[in-house]
Amino acid sequence: MSHPKETPLEQARRLSRELGEGDPSPDLSRRRSRWGLYLGGWTVVGLLFASPLVIGPLARMDPVPWSQVASEFIRWYLWGALAPAIYWIAQRFPITRRRILLALVINLILGLGVTFVYTILDLLKREVINTVLTAVATQRFGFTFAKNWLELILWEVEYHLLAYFCIMAVIHAFLYYDKFRERELKSTRLEGQLALARLEVLKMQLHPHFLFNTLNAISALMHRDVDAADRMIALLSDLLRLSLDKDDRHQVPLKNELEFLDRYLAIEKIRFRDRLAVEMDVESPCLSAQVPRLILQPLVENSIRHGIAVRSASGRVAIRARRKGNRLDLSVSDDGPGLDGVAPRREGVGLANTRARLEQLYGTQHRFELRRADAGGLQVYMEIPFEEEPRLGAA
Repeated sequence: MSHPKETPLEQARRLSRELGEGDPSPDLSRRRSRWGLYLGGWTVVGLLFASPLVIGPLARMDPVPWSQVASEFIRWYLWGALAPAIYWIAQRFPITRRRILLALVINLILGLGVTFVYTILDLLKREVINTVLTAVATQRFGFTFAKNWLELILWEVEYHLLAYFCIMAVIHAFLYYDKFRERELKSTRLEGQLALARLEVLKMQLHPHFLFNTLNAISALMHRDVDAADRMIALLSDLLRLSLDKDDRHQVPLKNELEFLDRYLAIEKIRFRDRLAVEMDVESPCLSAQVPRLILQPLVENSIRHGIAVRSASGRVAIRARRKGNRLDLSVSDDGPGLDGVAPRREGVGLANTRARLEQLYGTQHRFELRRADAGGLQVYMEIPFEEEPRLGAA
């Protein structure tokens, strides 16, 4: 019988049920594995304490007291059965600095109760083993209690109380470590949220900075060439649709960033006519690399402003991208006056914003340098991890 509306996963599960193969839920499998690890842990503890009972007689060529070995394993399995109660006590009454005396008194009282229950169970276990051994040896079965039970209980509670506090200490150490990891996780999550908030502020700072600079260029061109200014307005509207859309990603593929940069350079070429030459040298494997959104436009704008606009001669801006192993090299260069000329030493909004965004995104995993270009101008050099998946989500 066919089931056209079933998904492939539902069909597989139905066929599994029809063939009689179980499909245990993930929660059930996880629970079973945890119980298996729990039982295995107490088995290892029992093995550690029972091993001298086996190694000693074997070394002396004596018969191994298997009844004592079994008794030792059962003893630790009993502690394993009571450990959830001890865990609850440790969670409910943790020993903290603020109320250490009260917590110690409560733990001592409850510990005496748990130890008393364990001692009763341990003595019952001992009587059962003795009864079974006696029945095997004499062919008679008779369950009798020792007459000195009260004395045994009072003597063994003190001894077992030490084991109780050792287990309690291990549980407290686990709980303290768990709380430490939880605080560390919360701290990491808060740092990530703070980084996202800072990145969002920095990104929002770019939009008015870019917009005002472009409008100033259009205003200056309006008095000289109305048609060119009209084309710039049309290009600006197209560019603003890209920069002010609802895409909240902080990282985009380099290909997207270059497409945005092409539209911006189209505006600048109208403004500077034949005075501006642009060179793109980007390796094809770099196009899929994730880069901070709007990372190149402020750098190119800085090169045009300080390398091209300050002189009457023509100039060149070069954008370069290279992959070096697991690193991505990006650079924006110009042939202007450079660091030794009239370029300001104080970083403007574009450079300062870029430096801050790289610090937020990559921390110590990046390089950002201003240095002399090969052509004598300024080169802004960046080195970031080569990643094809964004490391941060949307704001």
